[in-house]
Amino acid sequence: MFKLNTNRSYTYPVSLTIYDEDGKEHTGKFKAKFKALPQDKLREMPADSLLLDHVLLSVSELEVPGEDGQPLQGEALLHAVKNDPAASTALVTAYQESVSKKNRGRT
Repeated sequence: MFKLNTNRSYTYPVSLTIYDEDGKEHTGKFKAKFKALPQDKLREMPADSLLLDHVLLSVSELEVPGEDGQPLQGEALLHAVKNDPAASTALVTAYQESVSKKNRGRT
């Protein structure tokens, strides 16, 4: 029998593409740890809240320098990736893909 843990978290790869000042594309991958958020909790989320605030637990294999040049860690790192437009879009895409990719019906 298959057992479903409805209070699970998991790690999933995230692909990110950014552009530098010269318009050159830079692509890389890192890992994000997500919490599976039940559908009723998603529906109850306030309109002004961000999905990543509810599902993103941590990131790894990604370095974001702080103002002092040292790599950010913990909450500062999470805030930085959620605040960056390219990183936050990549994270939301990865979360949605992680939930739906293998569970889509085949047509």
